[in-house]
Amino acid sequence: MTSERIAQLGPSFTVRQARAAGVTRGQLRSATLLQPFHGVRMVRPGVSPEMSRIERERAEVMRRVRAYASIMPSHAFFVGPTAALIAGIPLPPGAHEVLHVGVFYPATPPRRRGVRGVRMNPGGVRVLVHEGLRIVDPATLWITLADALGDYDLVAAADHLLRVPRFPGGFRAPERDPYLTRDELVLRIDERRRAGTTRMRALAERARTGAASRPETWMRLSIVDAGLPEPELDVDVYDRRGEFVACLDQAFPRLRLGIEFDGDWHRGRRQWTKDVGRHTALVAEGWTTLRFTAPDVFDDTSHVARTVRAALEERGGTPT
Repeated sequence: MTSERIAQLGPSFTVRQARAAGVTRGQLRSATLLQPFHGVRMVRPGVSPEMSRIERERAEVMRRVRAYASIMPSHAFFVGPTAALIAGIPLPPGAHEVLHVGVFYPATPPRRRGVRGVRMNPGGVRVLVHEGLRIVDPATLWITLADALGDYDLVAAADHLLRVPRFPGGFRAPERDPYLTRDELVLRIDERRRAGTTRMRALAERARTGAASRPETWMRLSIVDAGLPEPELDVDVYDRRGEFVACLDQAFPRLRLGIEFDGDWHRGRRQWTKDVGRHTALVAEGWTTLRFTAPDVFDDTSHVARTVRAALEERGGTPT
């Protein structure tokens, strides 16, 4: 009966809610329950072996977010890495040791184990509701990531916000509008007038509308920072008959050199079969495609640039 009562309370709940539902104090100390914050309990989750490390981390952090939201002050909101996670912005693993929570002056930031409070000037900041959770607007959110992320990951976050999603084969119908434009982002940086404005403006200028993932951003930046030309992003390739062949993550079209990131989703049999046919069609059109995995991109940031440099030289030198 007790387990049924707890199940009815949901994955997280306050002690007050549990006591009102008839759960005893002893039952609240059960090993099946976690205590992420004082006055809150969370059902100990199961772990799916099919989930990747990033998926497991996101699921675990979102459980903590939901748990804290049940006791979060009504004037508070999520900022920084926590707001980015809620909004689906790509972040590096390990960015969520604590939850980042903001309040406006003159309110006192929350002080609680597992929570990092920050007090913000309200000027120009909008608080939005995303999936039932209060977060700051996209431009402000990006600025609040400055102290938590390195340069490449800050650009990756900006790429996500500026991206113009589309269907491969042309801009016939964008899937949705970008979350914000570069001009809006730069304007917000200038309005906030916080330390590091020069750095943030420079990183905003490095953001692009065609990067679809964090690894793609890292590849592009490592190529450019090695002194090589910047590849075009989100490049559609057509065959001699004008039929669509593939949309490449990055490419030097004049040299018919493509650059792709292969994530875990490429390991499935169906996707692998599709990739083989796609690769064969590209080869038939005279394309060479360099394919990289996460270790290639993140473990040795010079690997991608070295490989691209060699391929460019082999195909006739760097493009103009």
